[in-house]
Amino acid sequence: MRKKVYFPGLNSLRFFSALSVIITHVELMKHKFGFANLWSNKLIFHFGGIGVSFFFVLSGFLVTYLMLEEKRNFNFFSIKNFYLRRMLRIWPLYFLILILGFFILPKFTYIPFFSEHFIDDFFLNFIFYLLILPNIAFSIYYAVPLIGQSWSIGVEEQFYILWPIVFNFFKKFTFKLLTYLLIFWVSVKLFFLIFSLYFDNEIALIVKKNLAMLKFENMIIGAMGALILFEKKSKILNFIYNKTIFFLAASGIIISIYVLPELLFDGIHLLHSIFFIVIILNVSTNPNTNFRLESPVLNFLGKISYGLYMYHLIVIYFVLTLMVRFDIYHENYSLSTFLLYSQSMIITFLISYFSYTFFEKRFLKIKLKFTKVVSSN
Repeated sequence: MRKKVYFPGLNSLRFFSALSVIITHVELMKHKFGFANLWSNKLIFHFGGIGVSFFFVLSGFLVTYLMLEEKRNFNFFSIKNFYLRRMLRIWPLYFLILILGFFILPKFTYIPFFSEHFIDDFFLNFIFYLLILPNIAFSIYYAVPLIGQSWSIGVEEQFYILWPIVFNFFKKFTFKLLTYLLIFWVSVKLFFLIFSLYFDNEIALIVKKNLAMLKFENMIIGAMGALILFEKKSKILNFIYNKTIFFLAASGIIISIYVLPELLFDGIHLLHSIFFIVIILNVSTNPNTNFRLESPVLNFLGKISYGLYMYHLIVIYFVLTLMVRFDIYHENYSLSTFLLYSQSMIITFLISYFSYTFFEKRFLKIKLKFTKVVSSN
């Protein structure tokens, strides 16, 4: 007998996090090809990173809550089944994108600077990607053209190799434990950050880059939100559900980008993570909220958001190059931008829809065999 869990609005939030990455990458591609762009705009520049951090927090929240539910309802949490579920959800599309990025797309694409380095670093890059370590490849080499966004998939998979082991190792999975884990991990990152400042060499720089990407702290904060909800910590929940707190969290994400000095930007995602979990809990669990973000369209876009995230850079590239080739990219900035955004998004939505319906769903059906607590998100 399976237990079902559904959080209203989570799929919508998942879609918006993917959308923020798409917006940043549209402007990045325009910048790389020398067109008028908003890449230097502070919000646009950080928008994609905000989206990825938000997804990490959301993922930590949902996965941890499902783990807690499984253990409570069945008195046992299966690490093996957890790994199988992750593999069946993530690996098929990840390896499809890997094949496209390494063996098919380079025959039809060229991105200044990145394509030359891709040829030079092909073999070792491929090995890292094959081992689902794209973040390590990214910290050593340059991004693989049009599939560089998969670094975050590597980070997520590496976290979820460790997380169920931690979950089963401790008899009591408490808020205090998660706080200690968060402090420990942030301290480790801070130590290596200081280390890289004193030892200014290539290895230190690689370690610094990779630790910057390993945002396990985002997912731990998401897990803390899951535990607050699971254990029904009413005092904390009532504080989070306060309309003023929700407003401050939502506005604080944008305000902090403009207010905080550059020196603190390496840690801004920690502050954002707190804002994110406040938003997630309000949208999906606050019984008095008027901000549910629940609709059939947004719900479905959230379901296909993995595809949106993985395919969008490829689509943006081809739309942009075709617009240039057929002289559609006019001097009229507003018209050109509208056409680039609209066509990129429509095509990405269509590809992601077909990918989800005819490819990913096949593996999701198998995934159900290893699932005791089913999430509709």
